[in-house]
Amino acid sequence: MGEQQEAEPATPAVADAATRAASEARMAAWARKMTDRVPTGWLISGAGAILLASTAAFGGLADVPKPKPAELHAGEHFIGSELDMSVVSAAVGSEVRGTSIYPAAGQRTLVVVLDVTNEFDKPRLAATKDALRGIGVEDVALEGFDASRVVDGSNTTFLQPDVPARVRLAWAVDADAVSVGDEIRIVLPDSTHHVGELFTRGDYWSDIRTGAFVTVRVDAVPAEQEATS
Repeated sequence: MGEQQEAEPATPAVADAATRAASEARMAAWARKMTDRVPTGWLISGAGAILLASTAAFGGLADVPKPKPAELHAGEHFIGSELDMSVVSAAVGSEVRGTSIYPAAGQRTLVVVLDVTNEFDKPRLAATKDALRGIGVEDVALEGFDASRVVDGSNTTFLQPDVPARVRLAWAVDADAVSVGDEIRIVLPDSTHHVGELFTRGDYWSDIRTGAFVTVRVDAVPAEQEATS
């Protein structure tokens, strides 16, 4: 029998291909190992960032049309920012007892009374832009802010879950901005609830916007509620 022929040595091209394949296999194994160690939330956020970056190159995501603010009157309810709100009345006068608003010369105190119920399952801070401090009056500049409970005059610091509260809000306004007999449009806020996972923890509300306009006639603050000098 003839002698067995020796295998020919691999050509440089074949050797390079084998080296690249081994290197790619090691890199793939390393990537899988690192991916297993990365929190899922990071991966989701990273994927979202890549999606936004890629869509931006083609003009970005299409804007989703937002609903127009509701048009309401006193006594009608609006649910926004997970708060059920209903404006009861509005009144204007001089300095009002029980508030921290002290109008300067040329100013008066505007008072708005509303019923509010926190529909979220945790207490909410009242004096935030997504809650009572987000309430305003269209085309009227407001100075200061005071929120107190009508029942006892105590400060409204928190809104407890599912506990209705009648609240009195007060601001200083220019004397010629609001008069008795005027109709004003009170702005009620709406916002979007989020739960922080990475850099922000807990519940928060963003994308604060106008949720409803409430048209109400302005009365005079009762004389017994005004502070005497």
